[in-house]
Amino acid sequence: MSALGEYLREEIAAGSFPGGAALVGSQDRILETAWEGEAAVEPQRRPVGEETLFDLASLTKPLCGGALVAAAGAALPLEAPPGFFLPEWKRTRFDGITLERLLTHTSGLRAWEPLYAFGEGAAAYRRTLAGISPEAAPGERVIYSDLNFLLLTEILERVLSAPLDRLFRDLVGTPAGSSARFLPEPDAATAATERDERFERAMTESRGLSYSGFRTGVVWGEVHDGNAFRRGGVSAHAGLFGTARDVWTLARVWLEPSRRALAADRTAALAEARGLAWQGRRGAGSAVPSMSDGAFGHTGFTGTSVWIDPGHERIAVLLTNRIHPEVREIPFNEVRQRFHETVYRAYG
Repeated sequence: MSALGEYLREEIAAGSFPGGAALVGSQDRILETAWEGEAAVEPQRRPVGEETLFDLASLTKPLCGGALVAAAGAALPLEAPPGFFLPEWKRTRFDGITLERLLTHTSGLRAWEPLYAFGEGAAAYRRTLAGISPEAAPGERVIYSDLNFLLLTEILERVLSAPLDRLFRDLVGTPAGSSARFLPEPDAATAATERDERFERAMTESRGLSYSGFRTGVVWGEVHDGNAFRRGGVSAHAGLFGTARDVWTLARVWLEPSRRALAADRTAALAEARGLAWQGRRGAGSAVPSMSDGAFGHTGFTGTSVWIDPGHERIAVLLTNRIHPEVREIPFNEVRQRFHETVYRAYG
């Protein structure tokens, strides 16, 4: 059995996730792929296959949001404030927030808010986001926040004059040769996620908010993230579905020097390294010492990760359904670390 296949079998046996797919590659070729386990265990069992689409969760941030910023170039000046693009944000409490601060998670906006509790859909989200005040001064610290990329979604759609899923398809996915997509077809082979949205339901209730529209049953074939789902399934913070090959196809362009420069550390004075939509090795819970100093990557709540290491010209992709059928509080970054250690032992 291959190193990646053995890794997946061991983690499935240990209960880390029901099923998963793994890939290691360079910029030019895939070195190894493996898939094991169950894409769904309820309401019926389905095995993981080579073409199983996983909910990529926050891998959407760099693979869609960051990639579209790179594609837009001068049309999206990094030093511009949100109010430059959206009149709703022409307010003094947003002084110091720029597009770059959104992309590096240094805007000061809070980590999460159930925007749908105040109204569903893109128009309602714009109104709600415009009324949220930062909880820290811009540039003061890294607060990893979905709100940054929900706001980025509005900016991208306004400036580039198209829905985000179409922008991704035309400017990122198709040029890269990737079949990753928003809103997978109803009959697509997807991996299931959580039952009854219990995790997000509990987070909403912990804020003293009520919402009557939580989904019941296993979330399957729809984006797990509640804010993305109730925006129509399309956002720059979550919503992409893809195979391990799809992720590699989107990631390998980031080994090009011009793209690597965008991913480089822009938060050297803060506790963790952040580039434009990417996280650097410093301070990253899923990174391992074998990675070169210039390595960068991202993780997703559903159990996904991608790391790109220019020093070794390696791309490592791990996709799992670790929140199916329920979210269990296990140290999943340790699972990711074991994956990366496996990759570097096998492939240097």
